[in-house]
Amino acid sequence: MEVGKKIQQFISYWYLRYLLVTELYMVEPWEKMIVHTLFAVLFGLFWYFNYSVVTTCISQLRSTTAHDIELIL
Repeated sequence: MEVGKKIQQFISYWYLRYLLVTELYMVEPWEKMIVHTLFAVLFGLFWYFNYSVVTTCISQLRSTTAHDIELIL
């Protein structure tokens, strides 16, 4: 049970830091929800970009490099 309490304290600590850094502790609850939603959408868009574009580019680089090495040998 102590591990669960430590995890809860850890999450509470970082959530408090998030509220302080973004200054969301002093806004209305509906404003806070809008900002949380905006951050979630931005995070989702960054994740999608990294998943679709960056991984595709990396796989193309790897296949191109392997093909170039075969041509050299």
